Amino acid sequence: MNTKAILHLVNEFAPIIAFFISAQLFSFFVATGVLVVTTIMALSIGWVFEKRFPIIPIISGFFVIISGIITLVYQEPDALIFADSLYYFSMGIAILVGLFFKKNLLKKIFYSTFAMEDIGWLLLAQRWIIIFLLSGTINEIARHTMSPEQWVHFKVLKVISITIFGFYQFTLSKKYRIPGESNSWGLRQDKNPVEIPIPN
Repeated sequence: MNTKAILHLVNEFAPIIAFFISAQLFSFFVATGVLVVTTIMALSIGWVFEKRFPIIPIISGFFVIISGIITLVYQEPDALIFADSLYYFSMGIAILVGLFFKKNLLKKIFYSTFAMEDIGWLLLAQRWIIIFLLSGTINEIARHTMSPEQWVHFKVLKVISITIFGFYQFTLSKKYRIPGESNSWGLRQDKNPVEIPIPN
């Protein structure tokens, strides 16, 4: 596993694990503060090692930090919980709108990571549209039917499920990989690829 993959796992899991443990030991609001702090720390670690903020973690981190601060200031759990729904809906709609205008946002973001045929990028975008919109919908159901403490458990299970779904997409990159430009899993081999502009 390379440094980039390890950093991604840190960004994804360390704040969630800290959030979950804090919620069990203290309260939802203490856990929210811990989530905000550890999210900032995870993004800072990413910056130290890569000298840049990967776009997906910075977007999700923005939602967490802003909604977490609102939750703490106004003592309103729904701010953090609804931010999850807003994040998923925003991501799903953004990718969908991109496809409508013939711009695959996932290809734009991950072109330097994966070398896939266009059909692979299209299927990847369609799958993530479904999972993002579904996650947003389910999170809204949870927001209206669960207590904040119950939602903490739900959030952890949701993150784990989405991560497993993300790893499953390697089967897609493997199937539609471009020989000569990628390894057997579709991960790009050239260090500094020239990005192909997406047609307007």
